[in-house]
Amino acid sequence: MKKNMMALTAGLAALTLALTACGGGSSSGGVMDNANANAGSSTDTASSSSDDLPTVTWKMGSTWGSGNVHFSVDQRFAELVSELTNGKFVITNYAEGELCSASQLFDYVSDGTIPCGGDWGGYWAGKDTAFELLSTIMDDFTGLDYYIWIYQADGLQCYKDMYGQYNMNYFPLVTNPSESGIRSVTPITSIADMQNMKIRLGGVMAGKAAQKLGINITTVAASELYESLQRGVIDGGEFSGPKADDSLKLQEVAPYWCAPAWYQSAGCNGVMVNMDAWNELPEAYQTAFETAARLCCGEELARYYYNDMVVTNQMINDDGVTVTHLSDEDFQTIREACLQTYAEECEINENFKMVYDSMMAYRDTATLYRDWTGDYSFGYNRE
Repeated sequence: MKKNMMALTAGLAALTLALTACGGGSSSGGVMDNANANAGSSTDTASSSSDDLPTVTWKMGSTWGSGNVHFSVDQRFAELVSELTNGKFVITNYAEGELCSASQLFDYVSDGTIPCGGDWGGYWAGKDTAFELLSTIMDDFTGLDYYIWIYQADGLQCYKDMYGQYNMNYFPLVTNPSESGIRSVTPITSIADMQNMKIRLGGVMAGKAAQKLGINITTVAASELYESLQRGVIDGGEFSGPKADDSLKLQEVAPYWCAPAWYQSAGCNGVMVNMDAWNELPEAYQTAFETAARLCCGEELARYYYNDMVVTNQMINDDGVTVTHLSDEDFQTIREACLQTYAEECEINENFKMVYDSMMAYRDTATLYRDWTGDYSFGYNRE
């Protein structure tokens, strides 16, 4: 065990250096410094401290149900923590409802009932709308933008600041690509079509933008979305990206798909950690925890994009889904409604403005690069 734990210490340093070389940026300095300091200590000191490291077992709740593609991210993260600590730091995953409901998870972690939980910050918008920006944005970022903003443009500090107000630390686990769009029982080709439908749309800001557009938004739990579409309780709705939508088989009851998803162009899921539990962890385990989160985030970014590509082909080519689009004029109207919604929220919520300003500062940095890369920024389709 002594030899294994010494290898862990050196391994964490190598992993962190590799992450930095691939784009860890300034915000990764603390992890790298800690790992290098540990690796650089004397053999006797390292051996002694390794022997003293305890076996730690944590419970990790989730806002996601068992089998959900997002829950698999929580599970992968827990695997990585165990691998990086030779099985001495064990995190057991519990799906939504097994420890508490999704709506209870924030408070359970905040007050220390459980040490950590896998979340999507939009669920906490009722506490502060700034949490929604940390998890989703309308008509703006891509999944890659979220990733770069978090790890290179000080976006991670926004998460630390917001969750820190509630006695929690925070680590992103995946930055999501765009949601699918609105899946419906009849085609959507205009704002006018949506104004005559009952539509399930997530997000407080998206709801406010939809109100400006005259769209009637209906609240339906994700677990009830399939049946609600099937029975005509709603005419259309969104859940997540194509892979996640396929887990609910929404294409079976909603053969039309209006894209792109202006209401959630990208997003982020992560793990919130009770600060008292975090502070009790040995430094080596804190390093392993943060390193596992960074590894998971990079892994899942690629997995999500690729899986959504594969499932998109399946839905259109095999399942007979028809993709529709709005006119350029309608999309511009939506774009203006989104910008107005954000401007109004910045006026009434300082925390929201803090996060939004940080995101827009990143966007300003990216502008000239986006201009000259053009089709080569995220590629283009050949005719």
